[in-house]
Amino acid sequence: MCDGYTATLRPATDDDIETLVKWDCDPELAWLMGYERRSPEESRARMSRLMGDRNSVVMCIVGPGEQVVGDIVLTEIAWRSGQAELTVRIGDRGNWGKGLGQQAVRQMLDHAFNRLGLSRVYLRVCADNLRAIKCYLKCGFRREGAIKRTLVEGQEMRTVVLMTVESCEVESTVIAS
Repeated sequence: MCDGYTATLRPATDDDIETLVKWDCDPELAWLMGYERRSPEESRARMSRLMGDRNSVVMCIVGPGEQVVGDIVLTEIAWRSGQAELTVRIGDRGNWGKGLGQQAVRQMLDHAFNRLGLSRVYLRVCADNLRAIKCYLKCGFRREGAIKRTLVEGQEMRTVVLMTVESCEVESTVIAS
């Protein structure tokens, strides 16, 4: 699955912001993630806000050689209902297809369910991002529904899939990489 590569997570720091900004400004990554490409200023403000928000957890995905290869974020944490939204990206194209995203998702689910005490994690993914959907299914997510909408002004409509996973559904799959 991982071709000998291992991903670990660590909290994002101010030193990581410029790397994350670079990925936010990348048009291909923005298209895959279904958002409008951000300016560096917008991205810096967004990352600083998320990193200081008690309802978000921002982690860097660290790959071979201790290199930051991506990020994974829990946002919209609803502490009372035990839910959060997940986003993940491998920003370093040289590490695409090596299983690092799947490892990162499993680790973040473990963190969400076993450390934060959440009961449900959901995500939105573009239906044409097949690599991401395959990853999420392997990590225990299931499809809840879909909606067709314009994600970026001036672009074609795309189908967005809502996927969820509950803590009781992944106990064994989170640990088994």
